[in-house]
Amino acid sequence: MASEKTHIGVGLVKPYVLEQVELPTRSPGPDEVLVKVDYAALSAVDAHAIDDNFYVMGFPAMVGLGAAGKVVSVGSNVDWVKEGETVAAFTQPGADRATQQYVVVPSSRISKVPAGISPAEVAGLIDNFVTGWHTVSSSFGLPLPTTIPPSSALDPEVTSSPVLVWGAGTAAGTYMVQALRIAGYKTIIATASARSAPTIQSYGATHVFDYNDPDVVTKIKEAAGGKPIKYVLDPVCTQTSMDRISKVVDTPGSKVALLIPIKLGTITSVNEGGAQLVIEIPEDMNPFAKGVELVYTKTFEWEANDQWKRTLLKDILPALLSSGQIKPQEVRLINNEPSLLGRVKEAHRLMKNNELRGAKAVVDFNVA
Repeated sequence: MASEKTHIGVGLVKPYVLEQVELPTRSPGPDEVLVKVDYAALSAVDAHAIDDNFYVMGFPAMVGLGAAGKVVSVGSNVDWVKEGETVAAFTQPGADRATQQYVVVPSSRISKVPAGISPAEVAGLIDNFVTGWHTVSSSFGLPLPTTIPPSSALDPEVTSSPVLVWGAGTAAGTYMVQALRIAGYKTIIATASARSAPTIQSYGATHVFDYNDPDVVTKIKEAAGGKPIKYVLDPVCTQTSMDRISKVVDTPGSKVALLIPIKLGTITSVNEGGAQLVIEIPEDMNPFAKGVELVYTKTFEWEANDQWKRTLLKDILPALLSSGQIKPQEVRLINNEPSLLGRVKEAHRLMKNNELRGAKAVVDFNVA
């Protein structure tokens, strides 16, 4: 049983092993916020941490990137959020991750949850929203609005250029499509499963093609209306996705944003054999034409853009949620296991076995 100044969390205690642990409950620093967690969302990066020991920075290592709950206290420099308010948090690698009863988060990674919006849904979307926005803007160099509503329209010459999102049914891909729609891009081409296509269209894609269609490359080029596709976002990053994209993009100066880790080999857990996770494509395995620029996207570097660090979660995300311009993906609330450890393990099992089908696994902390 945790004491008054400690709390319970669930994390990796050694490679591949999740356990319940007791953690110190620390007070927030001047620019931080202490949150009592009600919901914690697991993401693909957590599956790689649990199954592959990827991006684990020591033990115990909590998991979960998105959290939502009530503010307990704030640091001396934080004046825009108050004790008792409902917020979501984008936690990042290290000790302060989502799967614990209390978490300390820098205020730049906090977003107020607007009235009428489900905190569980915001916990489920916050990391992928940042990933989508960061990939399109900071990594890729395409303009996005800096205020909501936008203070001015973007350059029509830029927004008329076709953009391809390969794997728009992934959690990150859904928010890449929505970011492009919000910015006013006119031709948003996406690939997804046939089952996901109507949802992806509702997010703003102008064309959606089944990535299993043998004619998908031809159809993508036709959808571009004779214009070269110079911008491609690949949140899937498998050898198959990159090989297909390389047949679409062959114009020197084109850019392909790859969301790391890149998966080489068969799509299985590394520790089960058959796959390798890398952060750059080995030169001898690069399928892209000479002159095509590969942009390796690391979501955790999003705060290097000072504009987004100051406003993306504090101002832009709440405004998009309040106005209905961002549509949360479906969440699967995990509350059928009596222990927190059991619920985190169940969330991981659903991800590992590909049983979520586009939904986000969100662990409910409010289970008696």
